[in-house]
Amino acid sequence: MKIFTCRNFLLSSIALFSLIHIGIATPPNPYNFYQYNPGHDQFLPRSDQSHSEFQHALQGCCDTRRTGVLQADGTEYVLGIKIDFPDQPGQRSNTDFDRYLFSDDGISLKTYYREVSYGKMNIESGPMEGVVPKGNQWVRAKKKMGYYGQGKINKNLYLELLVEACQGVDPFVDFSEYDRNDDGIVDHVFLIHAGDDEASTSTGTFGDNIWSILLRPVNRRFDGVLVESAIVVAEEPSFDHPHLGIYFHEFFHDFGAPDVYGSTMVDQRDHKWGLMGMFGPYQGDLVNGLGNGLNPSHIIGYLKWDFDANPDNGQLGWLEPITLKKNTPRLEVPNFELNDVMFKIDTSSKDEYFLIENRFRQSGAIYDRKLPESGILIWHVDETQVRPSYSIDAAGQIWLEDPNDPDHQDYQHITVGAAFSTDDNETSFTPSTKPSSSTEDGSATGISITNISQEGQIMTLDVWFGDTYEPNNNLSSAYKIELDQSYESFISATDDVDFYRIDVAGPKFIIIELSNIPDSLDYQLSLRNEEGFEIKQGERTGDTKLIGYRTKSERKIYVVVRPKHGFDQFNSYRLRVSNAESIPNSLVLDNVRVYPNPVYGLDRITFNYVIPSRNLQFAEKVDLEIYTIDKSLVYTDEHRDVIGSNRFEVSVNQFANGIYVYMIQVQKRAELVQKFGKFAVAR
Repeated sequence: MKIFTCRNFLLSSIALFSLIHIGIATPPNPYNFYQYNPGHDQFLPRSDQSHSEFQHALQGCCDTRRTGVLQADGTEYVLGIKIDFPDQPGQRSNTDFDRYLFSDDGISLKTYYREVSYGKMNIESGPMEGVVPKGNQWVRAKKKMGYYGQGKINKNLYLELLVEACQGVDPFVDFSEYDRNDDGIVDHVFLIHAGDDEASTSTGTFGDNIWSILLRPVNRRFDGVLVESAIVVAEEPSFDHPHLGIYFHEFFHDFGAPDVYGSTMVDQRDHKWGLMGMFGPYQGDLVNGLGNGLNPSHIIGYLKWDFDANPDNGQLGWLEPITLKKNTPRLEVPNFELNDVMFKIDTSSKDEYFLIENRFRQSGAIYDRKLPESGILIWHVDETQVRPSYSIDAAGQIWLEDPNDPDHQDYQHITVGAAFSTDDNETSFTPSTKPSSSTEDGSATGISITNISQEGQIMTLDVWFGDTYEPNNNLSSAYKIELDQSYESFISATDDVDFYRIDVAGPKFIIIELSNIPDSLDYQLSLRNEEGFEIKQGERTGDTKLIGYRTKSERKIYVVVRPKHGFDQFNSYRLRVSNAESIPNSLVLDNVRVYPNPVYGLDRITFNYVIPSRNLQFAEKVDLEIYTIDKSLVYTDEHRDVIGSNRFEVSVNQFANGIYVYMIQVQKRAELVQKFGKFAVAR
């Protein structure tokens, strides 16, 4: 497959690339059907009928295709034409529309495509130096707006309106000057009609408004060149500004870009994360509950790489992903808004792979500021699912791996938590996480993305193929890990042993957790010193194995995980070492049990207790005190740095028959918890 990039063709004498386009209309504004709940960042249906009405609005809007062009020097001429109606005079001036399309700063078609293309695309107004007719003049349509806008979408009537607009400006516009590559086709036509946009205002019924759409085929000649398609958008006088995200969305269709939102919101599509998604073109501040479309999302990386999402005709776009083929610890991923960097990880099939982007709301870019959150996006692409030639939606071949909705069932949450980061405690994507790195048919890939950092301008993560962190089978090859981060790996054979190194910086109490051990298996957790001698073994607490340890003068300590009963090369365990002293949790003493009670004939009594491991609680000191019934102290003992289950075992040979009172007291800094009870000795 031959791959083209802007970097290649800018140096080439080739004037254009042709690509097949599946033309499509703007998605209906989902804010008209779903109510935003800011407290939970959810979208709930406005009524019992809203979801079905939304489906109805979505159907039948998208069934055309076209051939697009991309200029070799990156400069795209846009011919903007205004048309109004006898019953709907235009209200905005040319100054407004010139700003919306061609302004060098602020929110405009020009600044959007300059940013998302990383400076490779330049939008210009061409010889007319702005939208036409000039000033406050509009071409006047022959009939009322309702004639053209009746029903949902009537492309024949839209075509009639377009021809009237072109005829109205033909006396003073030379259409051939908007064919920069001399292919006989006008490059881009924006038809801006007076009145509102059906897509952004419809609530399930369809009136006189006109739906924004890429209109094709047109096949009308002016000045010897063909107007083959046109972008139809609205003035939207009912709003302070038009939903400019719609302008940007339809313009990208003119380069062959498909939609990425599927036929229903209950799916795994990109929604808020991309311009071609359901919410993407409407992103911006909420005004009366509706997104104003003035800060649309960036185009997703897959479409920046391959505009038309059709691998059969090569990749044509503004970037080429960096393919990772070997284990890559601490991979740096710069923000996607200002850097043309995206990583690709192939599965065993070249047609199915993952794409990695770092989306960051505070990148300093103009756009992407209204994303649901920041973090690493992991896109799953399966190019064997390429849409049929008549389809207009690429959603079947790309979806977003969402840790908050791994089965892609909840349209209320799909847009909220899909970004991975330490901030959300979503730091791993492996064969055993949900969602997993398996292929579409459920086959394990062995691919693991772990140790995902906090959100930021540059994020880091580890990429592994097969067993992670290898080689780390002995003390000298131990993999260095950091406190308060999670690491996922595999035990892939009976003799597989994983060593991890912790560089100690001063005394502190650490808690080592081994969790997510595959079902029916058992792994051993242990701690060793610099010489390799075992210091401590992990104890099971529920489904987790724990070690609590106070570091002293060591420079390094080592954590070891090995198989005890069985192994699993596809399902990972999770290891985390935490600085427990930095976690402000309330101290709890639980499950105190004394046995046997009374003591008959035995010489020992046991005091069991638990410092629950949830939330990484630990006790710096645990005291046991035993008193006679007349309050005389007869026995004391203590434990230091305790987590999980523990016990005192006390010889009763020194005790006379009688009733005794015990106190177990746990302490962490200024916190103190005590429990009292009685036991009897009767021998």
